[in-house]
Amino acid sequence: MALGNANTSAQARGKNKPVIVKRRKEVVMAKGYNSFTSSPTQASNACRFGESLSETFYHNGAEALPASDDVVYLTRRADPRGIVEAGHYKILVGGRNYNMQIGESGVVSAVTACR
Repeated sequence: MALGNANTSAQARGKNKPVIVKRRKEVVMAKGYNSFTSSPTQASNACRFGESLSETFYHNGAEALPASDDVVYLTRRADPRGIVEAGHYKILVGGRNYNMQIGESGVVSAVTACR
């Protein structure tokens, strides 16, 4: 015999709906995000990073190359928990390498071409 009333199981099944709706909104908002390949976080200018660029990140800017004030994410989802940590990154966009500096909250501070 079950303990509680008839609403107990119904309430348990529906309690995750706000979480599912939030995740769906994050995916829909990020639909137009641009992807690019990157190095892991570096302490200073990342142009000297010599290994292969193995990370894939996403940014909310309109262009393929991230610009100042764009936000960079780990996944194609507008989730504030998935922002990239502050530091320098060597990125590859359009066949060219750039040093991208990320500040607090995953916001791009500067992007400069590597020589």
